[in-house]
Amino acid sequence: MENKDMPFLETIYHLRTIEQIILYNKMTKVSSKEESETILFLESEYENEILEYPGQAPDFHGEAALWGAKTLYFAAQLVLFRDHKIEELPVFLPEFKGKINAQVLLSADLCLRFLPQIILELKRIDPDDKSISILEKHMTDFSYSAIGFDVVSEVINPDVVFSDSCLKQLYLNRVVERKAKKNAAIENVKTELLTGFGDYKHVFWNEL
Repeated sequence: MENKDMPFLETIYHLRTIEQIILYNKMTKVSSKEESETILFLESEYENEILEYPGQAPDFHGEAALWGAKTLYFAAQLVLFRDHKIEELPVFLPEFKGKINAQVLLSADLCLRFLPQIILELKRIDPDDKSISILEKHMTDFSYSAIGFDVVSEVINPDVVFSDSCLKQLYLNRVVERKAKKNAAIENVKTELLTGFGDYKHVFWNEL
């Protein structure tokens, strides 16, 4: 993809394909056309990912995927362009409007999984940056994307994560893959992990 007329879409494309963030200019808003094109692109990415998901994957949630992409995008802008005003932050980084469920968590995760690295970079540049607390709140609500990072990653809403068998298994898999000790120490999560390991805990995670 090479479409400099749609810098937001181009950035998200590179994020998903080469896992790098390339910002083409400073932006304060995204056109409705770019939003629509980005949702279509992320839907195709989701359809590819769910081929490897366990069981029946939740349906794609376009609004959540777009929110995750815009949150990641504007957070990256805040790292590079340090001239933002405090009162502008809720405009650039709004909360997700809607009920958070399995399809919302997984759809937003397409881009939101990269947000913890940006938060860590913001902390490195300026630990008092007001955007950090906003982004950490987002990570609290979307804890699946924060697994393995010290960004409120010990927070979990079991009513959401364990309500869907596909998300539950993906959550547990990510905890094991990333050896996320804080997440694994959560009572609900640890119980599920030990049950799943059975007699093979020493193979999967002997230190747990």
